[in-house]
Amino acid sequence: MDEHFKQSDLQKSDQPNNMEDERTKESFRQNASFAEKILFNEGMFSHSSDDYDIKKVTRVRIENMLYANLLQQTEVPVSTNVTNIGRQGINQWIWDNNVLKNIPTNTLKKHLHNKKRKDAFYYRNEYLLVLELTQSISEYLKLPVHEILDEHLLDQEVWSYLSTSFATTKSKQGLIKSLITSTTEVARYDVKEVLLLFPPIKKRKFNIVHPKVELYTKQLMKEGKSKLTIKTYMNDINCMLSWLVNNMKDFTGYELHNVPILSIKEFHLQEFRSYLLMKQRKGEYNSITISECIYDIKNFFAYLKKSFGFRNPARKLKSIKAPRYHFRDLPTEEQLIEFFNVIDMYSESPLFESVAFQLMVTLGLRSMEVSHVSWNDINMGTKTIMIQSKGGKYHILPLAGKLYRNLEMCQRFPLTNKYLFGDDPVKIVSQLKNNYKLYSHVAGWNFSGGLHLFRHCFVTNLAGKNSPPQILKELSRVVKMDTVSLYTHLNQRTNWLSQQINKLDYSPQGGK
Repeated sequence: MDEHFKQSDLQKSDQPNNMEDERTKESFRQNASFAEKILFNEGMFSHSSDDYDIKKVTRVRIENMLYANLLQQTEVPVSTNVTNIGRQGINQWIWDNNVLKNIPTNTLKKHLHNKKRKDAFYYRNEYLLVLELTQSISEYLKLPVHEILDEHLLDQEVWSYLSTSFATTKSKQGLIKSLITSTTEVARYDVKEVLLLFPPIKKRKFNIVHPKVELYTKQLMKEGKSKLTIKTYMNDINCMLSWLVNNMKDFTGYELHNVPILSIKEFHLQEFRSYLLMKQRKGEYNSITISECIYDIKNFFAYLKKSFGFRNPARKLKSIKAPRYHFRDLPTEEQLIEFFNVIDMYSESPLFESVAFQLMVTLGLRSMEVSHVSWNDINMGTKTIMIQSKGGKYHILPLAGKLYRNLEMCQRFPLTNKYLFGDDPVKIVSQLKNNYKLYSHVAGWNFSGGLHLFRHCFVTNLAGKNSPPQILKELSRVVKMDTVSLYTHLNQRTNWLSQQINKLDYSPQGGK
């Protein structure tokens, strides 16, 4: 990173004219990554009237693409006189805005009132459990939720119904047992007898996992993958191992946990791929399912190659094309501002948490990339941050706007952690995920996607700024342009709405 780079052919035509240009040029030395090349000084490329001309890109334009919005402009306040009341204030917000409005009986309200001193994340989950419980009772009694009464909670038949329809997890069982016990004094039934309807949920038998698969799942956890994503990866890999054991002579007699990975050859995987395609032709698997399965298997063997030097039998395994685009509703600029206002009001560390989420919204960082950011990656003098992306590639991105100003304020606090937001990346990601659920709940969001939603916001924002395709790809830090399209929900939204409108039938016959 400290060695001078060679000028590209495009850069030779425009040399810096003053000392300021020289300093800017020095600040953005290039390596093999195009992401650094685009951060050069104004005038590095020849001018062009075409907004999509890659030669017209300058650092100023790049900063405008990333930071020229309400969340970043100096003159627009993100939060107006927001007083921080801390994390525990979320419990009171949930009580005032959710419990009092949506929970119908005094018994259920009392239960939630007694839990108000718990951590906010626990309290939100407990409220959602009680809300789900009322919906189950509503379905059984065929009554609107607001018409459920305390006396309905004294009905043994209600508890009997809930024992099979609702109490499917330990947390749900715990809620019901607590409610049953609290009604002891006025119950018209034998409480002990009713509790017998809820026997302890048996722990699932522990399945022995292949050691290499277990190591891979741990790596996925470090990368910030969700539990559901990791479970899908494991299912796909185990599906492949199970098929090999049951269909290939080379693996007869092995269990899934002791299949010799080094014995898996390319032709084994090609046969498994053919099996998946056969399942697709029969209509048993759809194209997306088998496409994702092949993708997960290729990633698994790529991990083994990188970590242990194993030969990669999946290197030439052809992927299966399938429509992967899924339209997402994204928060508006105003909704994003409200989200950050919630952080300012309820976070225990509003400045640092704002920076963490700004890195996702403004620069498109993945949650695991955010968890690994340290002061060593940030150069406040050149206003840049270095990110190690998937595949180990490094990218240098510009800092500006409110994100840069917040980082300046963060410098005033003594460094006590290994990383900017803590010591353990896995715990940092977990905390960000949990707090995102809290803040989005208070902000009134109902968007799907978790933390990764912010990356969709980032790419869509870039797509709306007349970004040349090369810039869109490099700032998104993806290998293929096709991947960028999966995150873009701007033009696709217009097309989607048009398609829905075209389906409407305004003819007299259609109106009948």
